[in-house]
Amino acid sequence: MTSVADAFVGVQELIGVPQYEESAEFPVERGYIWTTCASVENGNPLFWDDSVAESITGGAIAPPTMLSVWFRPHHWAPGRELPHLPLQVHFDLKERLGLPEAVMTDNTIVFYEPVRLGDVLRTRQILRSVSEEKTTKLGTGRFWAIDVEYENQSGVLVGVESYTGFGYRRSSSPPVPPASEVLREPEAVNGPHTAVPSEAGSVASEESGPAESSVLLGEVAKGDRLPRLSYDVSATTVVLGALASRDWRPMHHDKDFAVNRNGTKDIFLNTPNQASWFERFVTDWTGPYGRLGRMRFRMRGSVFPGDTMTFDAVVDEAGVDDSGCGWVGVDITLSVDGEVKTSCDARVAVQVDDSDNPWTRRGGDWKP
Repeated sequence: MTSVADAFVGVQELIGVPQYEESAEFPVERGYIWTTCASVENGNPLFWDDSVAESITGGAIAPPTMLSVWFRPHHWAPGRELPHLPLQVHFDLKERLGLPEAVMTDNTIVFYEPVRLGDVLRTRQILRSVSEEKTTKLGTGRFWAIDVEYENQSGVLVGVESYTGFGYRRSSSPPVPPASEVLREPEAVNGPHTAVPSEAGSVASEESGPAESSVLLGEVAKGDRLPRLSYDVSATTVVLGALASRDWRPMHHDKDFAVNRNGTKDIFLNTPNQASWFERFVTDWTGPYGRLGRMRFRMRGSVFPGDTMTFDAVVDEAGVDDSGCGWVGVDITLSVDGEVKTSCDARVAVQVDDSDNPWTRRGGDWKP
């Protein structure tokens, strides 16, 4: 029988080694793009109007935050005997290290070349680190970091997702965790959060909506606040978000499972769909020329049917990099009844002037 120490050594030998190199099970297609945009009511014309997409991005593209959608396998396929799971390295680590429970503590997405209609993405998973045993309020276990790299059929990098997970064994008499910390794999995130934006800075309006024109860098200053977005969540909101992100886990559509297996009060919004909400929120403000460079999520609690989620954000940086690209950093919070449920740090490229177009940047001119 392999000891835990031997298993840990074996896992360490996999650090930096690409695993599960595979192609997506279907090409990027417009139906999923529209379903995703509909799930968050994203009216960005880049994704609805081919003439706008042609003039700004050189053709139709998918929303950047849909990256993981193309990585998620079908729930069933002919001839498949075993479940095909996204982020398989995460599940392998649980099994090899004898850690029955797990949560994700952090998720960062970096966006490179736009994903276009007809692309067939290839992915590979790379274990970056595994910690020594640590004890937290959840139990005793190990932290690990996993990257998922995405390339298109031409071998061009389109994005990298970085996950930090904690696999653990519950202590003999653990404290009862809040609902937000009950196991939900692989999409859940819980961890530290940033503060709700202060009252400092200007407020363009009280409610967000698609911008009629694009924000220019010179119009933005540190401390500015984005227009607030509030939305009443229903069961349909949660289920549509799970469908749009190809997340078949039952806690996002089966209330009995969510309550009796996960210990939550209801089904809850998943993280990939929250990413789409954050994208909609940011690009409602920037307009279609706004191009996301990266996002980092930290989840502290769940969003349920009946909640009114409120998005607020403050600009924490605005400037030009050494290639001349204009960047704005925003610190976003998703709150329910004043309680922060998810925080997100986003970096988005905006036009420096009317002649600038961040979407035309490639290679060394694009530094997300």
